[in-house]
Amino acid sequence: MSKDEKISNFIELIEARMAKEMPRIIREIKVYEEKLAKGELTKFPKVAPQFNG
Repeated sequence: MSKDEKISNFIELIEARMAKEMPRIIREIKVYEEKLAKGELTKFPKVAPQFNG
């Protein structure tokens, strides 16, 4: 397998993974934009425990 084939296979794998995740990401963006328009965004979100230090 040549270097070009390996790169091509890797790109195809990444594109497939991105296509699988895009519906979830689009839904998250839609929710964010709706909350932004209504002014309901959390101003100071709770910090996750692993970042307290």
